[in-house]
Amino acid sequence: MNCKHRFRKRELVTFGAILLAAISFAFLLSAPAVSAHGGEDHGEAKPKTETNDKGTVSYTTRVGDLEVLLKHDRLAPDSANAARLFVTRFETNEGFADVVPALEVESANGTVTEATVAKAANAGSFEVKLAALPEGNYVIRAKLTHGGETDTATFSGVSVQNAPAETLLGGSWTQTAITSLLFFIALALFAAMIYYAARTMKNKPLLEETVSV
Repeated sequence: MNCKHRFRKRELVTFGAILLAAISFAFLLSAPAVSAHGGEDHGEAKPKTETNDKGTVSYTTRVGDLEVLLKHDRLAPDSANAARLFVTRFETNEGFADVVPALEVESANGTVTEATVAKAANAGSFEVKLAALPEGNYVIRAKLTHGGETDTATFSGVSVQNAPAETLLGGSWTQTAITSLLFFIALALFAAMIYYAARTMKNKPLLEETVSV
């Protein structure tokens, strides 16, 4: 087989590898980032904590026939913070109006601070004002009084901290750099694919080549 024939086969293999790599990078770039959302999804009984891409944290737990959801944005230290409390019927997700909640925040050293709770317009919805807290991790307990009894929903791992210093347009510098790098690699692969495709189109089809020793 002559050198020209061997060269053509190498070109086709290289072109196929570049095409496969370009498709892989395109899929990687188009895939959504995996992150928990902060929507009011009341479908699960298991307690959970979720943070969406905007930094809103949601704590969900079930207490008897009720489901309790606490949501807040990043809690800044040494300043008052706002949160939202939602109490719904677990089976139907309907707002539960016949409840009087009280919230308390406990620090790691056992100090307890009461929060202010005000009823919102929708049934089972409440606006919460958290007092200024020093940086650290806390436990929030929502005591729910209804039907002559009181149930308690506990939310652990509540973090009060300053905003990360490494931010850029709502995202981290690292995430932005990685996304940019992947984009340029994909662009380079696409350009190489076009180049090899153009070279292949200029040559005769492989079957029309004369094989010689």
